[in-house]
Amino acid sequence: MTKIHRRTVLAARVCFCIYLAFLLYFLFLMESRESTFREYNLVPFRSIRMFFEYYFVYHEFSFRYWFLNIFGNIFLLMPFGFLLPIILEKSLGYIRIFLFSLLLTAGIELAQFYTGLGEMDIDDVILNVLGSMLGYGLFRLLRATAQRRMHIHT
Repeated sequence: MTKIHRRTVLAARVCFCIYLAFLLYFLFLMESRESTFREYNLVPFRSIRMFFEYYFVYHEFSFRYWFLNIFGNIFLLMPFGFLLPIILEKSLGYIRIFLFSLLLTAGIELAQFYTGLGEMDIDDVILNVLGSMLGYGLFRLLRATAQRRMHIHT
């Protein structure tokens, strides 16, 4: 393992720990999180469709509210998909990233349901896993670009 590779893995591990701490704080400890009734949605795309309808058709949501609910859920797990193969130092493949993301997101949603600190929503799982997969796609793209550049310069 080269010195640069070790530093990259160490930096990714530090970033991953900071990311997980942020995730924990944002999802469970932030001041705006209040205990709610245990609400849930188990019908795929119900919330997503509602957010699109209420913003584009009924104009009842602000752009910020709409954007944060749809794209916030996507962006929330992008670092997970990007950093996981770096910290584990192996190529995981899309199926494993999908499964790890699904387990993490399902765990988050169940914890939100049982603590009453958020709603359990299958659409959050869908958007979070999509974000993780996009993060992994970005990782693979950047890795391939770096490998091509290294090959050209050698």
